[in-house]
Amino acid sequence: MLEHMILSINITMPFILLASLGMLMKRLGMITDNFVTRGNKVVFYFAIPATIFNHIHVADLSTVFDLPFLIFNSAWLIFFFLAIWWLAAKFMRDKESVSSFVNSAYRSSLSVVGPPLLVLMFYGASDSHILPKGILAVSVLLIISYATASVLFAVCDTKSEKNCIPTILMSIAKNPVVIGVVIGLVFNIFGWRLPVFAATTVNSLAGLVMPLAMICVGGNLKFQGFDVKFKYVLVSVFVKLFVMPIAAVIVAYLFGFRGSDLTIIMLLNALPMAVGAYVMQAELSGGFGSYIGASVLMLTMTLSAFTLTLFIFLFRVMGFLV
Repeated sequence: MLEHMILSINITMPFILLASLGMLMKRLGMITDNFVTRGNKVVFYFAIPATIFNHIHVADLSTVFDLPFLIFNSAWLIFFFLAIWWLAAKFMRDKESVSSFVNSAYRSSLSVVGPPLLVLMFYGASDSHILPKGILAVSVLLIISYATASVLFAVCDTKSEKNCIPTILMSIAKNPVVIGVVIGLVFNIFGWRLPVFAATTVNSLAGLVMPLAMICVGGNLKFQGFDVKFKYVLVSVFVKLFVMPIAAVIVAYLFGFRGSDLTIIMLLNALPMAVGAYVMQAELSGGFGSYIGASVLMLTMTLSAFTLTLFIFLFRVMGFLV
């Protein structure tokens, strides 16, 4: 179990340290609220689309195309998203925080934490298809998570307008993350590759996601007491780290998934909140949306080192993971 904890800490600790550095920089006056706002914009409009493009345009979609596995993971993410959204809209008193709460509760760090965790878990496994199958699932779920989040924010931001459907569609179409997904798919389908200088530029932009976003997270962290908004933060953390993975495993087991497939499903749902989810939230919601997102991101990154260890240990004990 200690080995699994070290594995989880090695993945999540850099996020925590960078956020702590952001807090220190803010306290020393080296960064300001304006820097945080502008930094979030750089990540949202440039770095995240570059990351999405990199994941999609080179993915080999034919190597391990397990259609039932991909359909289940996709359907589960959409179902969980809709369920959390419906419950939040029905029971949350602060309707303005619904989109931020939902976005924090279901978005997993698929592009940043997911791949290295899968590599550490399955690199050199006897079945050589396990790792690429997990990476392919990450790519598909990445597209779905950003698409659903775009719908969430577009609907919540335009719900009072009479002719909101065109506005929602236009908001989704103009979303830089969606644009990155579409361009990546076009490059993948036609087999296009960027010239070296362009690929280097895109890689440099993609490399900004974790350091710049987490420094902005640290600069945006403010504990405002155990008010209603912080209660939303705690509920969102609980849903993300416990409800989502446990429910996913139970449903997947009932659908007949076992062994490595069940383990991948557990890992992808037990990941901490996505860095990109916070950035999207800060850019599209602002204010308390940034506060909820930054708080949930920091807490899930910290606690996931222990929750992931616990889930991996239980899977070994139950024989699902060899």
